[in-house]
Amino acid sequence: MKQINTLRHKITQLLSRLDFFKDFNETDKALLVEGKGMIVLAEEGEYIIKAGSVDPTLYIPLSGELEVRMTNEKGKEIAIAKIPPGETVGEVAFLTDTARTASVVALKQTLLFRCNRLALKSLAPSAREKIKDQIIYKLIERLHQKNVELSNRG
Repeated sequence: MKQINTLRHKITQLLSRLDFFKDFNETDKALLVEGKGMIVLAEEGEYIIKAGSVDPTLYIPLSGELEVRMTNEKGKEIAIAKIPPGETVGEVAFLTDTARTASVVALKQTLLFRCNRLALKSLAPSAREKIKDQIIYKLIERLHQKNVELSNRG
């Protein structure tokens, strides 16, 4: 992935449009955009995450689209979800430092917010808490969606 160091103002505007960053003030957003390696560009077909790897990094697409893929019993990689801008991927490995359970690939050129634990520690405490709060919210939201899907099957 290419690191993006230009167009800070436009990237800050992208952050402002996404629900994940709705509680971030302008200073918080500026720090995220200026953080070393926190904004990256993935080209179409590029893997963001590879299943089985250990990499405690969280990604949030700011533009573009990602696809989550898992390998089935026959060894074939199948798509299981599409990730639009503002959603998160990699939060479980980010929180637990465990191996990735799925792969994630860019379906088209995608601008991403990338955050690992070291980068998180470099942020202001208020920004760290907002990121953690949003991760928790997103995980609860996904759990709720899965519960609804399961209850509708019965």
